[in-house]
Amino acid sequence: MLRRLSADDARFKTVDFSPGLNLLVADTTSSSAETDSRNSAGKSSVIELVHFLLGAKSSGSLATNRALRHITFSLTMDWPWQDGPLEVRRRGDSPKVVSLSRDVSGVPADTLFTDGQDVELSVEQWNRIIERDLFGLDGDHSGVSGRTLLSFLIRRVSAHGFNEPTRTFSRQAAAEASSNLAYLLGLDWQLVNGYRELNARKATRDQLRKAVNDPVWGRIVGSTADLRGQITLAEAQVERLRAQVAAFQVVPEYERLKERADQVSRRIKQLAQDDVIDQHNLEELQGAVTETTDVEVSYLEPAYRELGVILNDQVRRRFEDVKAFHHSVVRNRRRFLQDLGRPVRAGPEAARGSGGAWRAVFRGA
Repeated sequence: MLRRLSADDARFKTVDFSPGLNLLVADTTSSSAETDSRNSAGKSSVIELVHFLLGAKSSGSLATNRALRHITFSLTMDWPWQDGPLEVRRRGDSPKVVSLSRDVSGVPADTLFTDGQDVELSVEQWNRIIERDLFGLDGDHSGVSGRTLLSFLIRRVSAHGFNEPTRTFSRQAAAEASSNLAYLLGLDWQLVNGYRELNARKATRDQLRKAVNDPVWGRIVGSTADLRGQITLAEAQVERLRAQVAAFQVVPEYERLKERADQVSRRIKQLAQDDVIDQHNLEELQGAVTETTDVEVSYLEPAYRELGVILNDQVRRRFEDVKAFHHSVVRNRRRFLQDLGRPVRAGPEAARGSGGAWRAVFRGA
């Protein structure tokens, strides 16, 4: 039961509630004229402040008005399983925090509370306490809210709460209102909440149907044929993964990695063999450069003279030509072997090939 609504501002008139029915009306005085209205006397403001102190959102609340936000409003009321009244205080300039005259957050429901120091709780914690102690809501209670239940019990004219008995405001969804109203009436609210979830799914389906007919949807998401193709590819990928798991192929890339490793291994062996061949060729080339020298031919003319063979001028000229040719071959071969940037297969006989030219000269002679 509510006992008192007050504020720390002297201009605020304290409202004391009595047991039974309480009516809040605007009275007339002797000076009141027939044109004077009973509106704007503060009746609706009392309801708004009660909601504010019982955990309502602060946006648009009377207490958060610039002229009133510095005032601390208080609501004294009976609380279940308490031996004394509980007072809750809240200010408009710090709307996320409520102050309680005693800690009621962690005491079991079947235990009497004892007086203690004032404690501060967040609005979310205060709402959970209200749901637990005033409505018996604990754990998962999707579809039923303590704030909605309070709105059924404390209706507001500003939200058109008196227009329909089954709604607390004009735009409230029928499914949401039904589950909360069923809980208040002691009906199977979970069954009603199941219809609410079905209604939410139906609303989502209707919105998706409208979106599918929108041409922009096709450009963003894709056409039906494209989506079906993607689904087919995804299903095929799932089947491949299942087959790999069944065959204990935890890492599908293992076979490719193994094949790549074998290729690298074969390449390393081939390079090692090529290196041996290149080293052999290099040794042969170095030996050819060393062995390539001018052939000694000074003994030829004395040998022919002792044999009684006189070399004429034509033979001498051919001899000088061959000698010059031999020097050029030796010089060019050395230069070629020195400038050669890559090993090639060659034999020692290549360096001695010019000796055949000398033999050919004298055979021709």
